[in-house]
Amino acid sequence: MRKIKIGRIMILVLVSILILTGGLFSIRTLFWQKNLVEEKSYYDLDLFTMENGLMTYKDSSYDKSTGIDVSSHNQSIDWSSVKQDGIDFAMIRIGYRGAQEGILHEDEYFNFNIQSAIKNKIKVGVYFFSSAVSDDEIDQEVNLVLRKVKNYKIDMPIVFDMEEFEQGGRIDDLTTEQKTNLALRFCEKIKEAGYTPMIYGNLTWLYQNYDFDKISKYSIWLASYSSTCPMEDKFDMWQYSNKGQVDGINGDVDINIYLQKK
Repeated sequence: MRKIKIGRIMILVLVSILILTGGLFSIRTLFWQKNLVEEKSYYDLDLFTMENGLMTYKDSSYDKSTGIDVSSHNQSIDWSSVKQDGIDFAMIRIGYRGAQEGILHEDEYFNFNIQSAIKNKIKVGVYFFSSAVSDDEIDQEVNLVLRKVKNYKIDMPIVFDMEEFEQGGRIDDLTTEQKTNLALRFCEKIKEAGYTPMIYGNLTWLYQNYDFDKISKYSIWLASYSSTCPMEDKFDMWQYSNKGQVDGINGDVDINIYLQKK
């Protein structure tokens, strides 16, 4: 009888342990599944939708605005007409570094574009098209940017834009680590100067040419020409079309949506 009693006690203990561990496992599984759902996508991608030819995001907890990005390629712009066509902001190119020769160039339309946009009460940000291959060259680019914006009210981010050239260029031999460090150096110096830094790129560039975990501490400007959003990580601006039609601009122009949590 004693052996049977001890056996029953052991069975009860084992059952209790199994119930306890099973419960803990279930709780842990629930949290794990919850995290998977949360990590699947920063935004609810189904809430991005086109209305009257423009992208919007159907979530009332976000402020949404529509903008363009322009350079000398767009030539002379009638900014009054741009404003009347419902454009909220403009990202204006300050300049670029030559892909092969590495020389700094200022955008010939920058002063006209930023002054005219501000005059017409369009919020402005700026971007620099970089081909820097060293810290010294990044510092040169930052100095140029800060010199050009110092007399203007910059409402939007200042953007680091590095891209692949079809014909090849001086950045081709840079490693992922080097490209990441150059982008971070640019952003750190822009932030130190009191502005909001941002990094531009398409999915391939953001994830294969940068260490995304490192650059994502700064705002991201996604380039993806599509009516459906392909990016599950957080971004702040999405360049969703390079075929936009806006009053006051001859030809196609890039169109963007900018999201800010209220």
